Amino acid sequence: MTFVDDDEEEDFSVPQSASNYYFEDDDKEPVSFARLPIQWSVEEKVDGSGLGFYLRGRSDNGLLPLHKLVKAWRYDLSNFQPEISVLTKDNIWIKLEEPRKSYGELIRTVLVTLHSIQFLRRNPQASEKALWEKLTRSLR
Repeated sequence: MTFVDDDEEEDFSVPQSASNYYFEDDDKEPVSFARLPIQWSVEEKVDGSGLGFYLRGRSDNGLLPLHKLVKAWRYDLSNFQPEISVLTKDNIWIKLEEPRKSYGELIRTVLVTLHSIQFLRRNPQASEKALWEKLTRSLR
């Protein structure tokens, strides 16, 4: 009988999104996904797989555990809310939904920046007060 370690087990499911997520390095220390290379376009090929960063969380509406080696990230500001995705070592993009509460503080600066850019692109004449109100609503 052969036993397979959970970290070595092949995962043949293809998750579309991750909730209650966080990232960790090879030492199981929390890290920001912003430390991964950013992929600016579809044509660009980046490879941060040597960094050893893992996406941990839940997929399938919280039903399945998620543990994937990731190598890049990207963002999309064309939707109602900014969308952030990470690229797995298998070249599958996974959309990040809600982070784990304890992880939210680590990535807060990135989230504030993306929400600010998106708001100001759509509302270039907005006041500082309007921006702060939007950020307060979006990042609770």
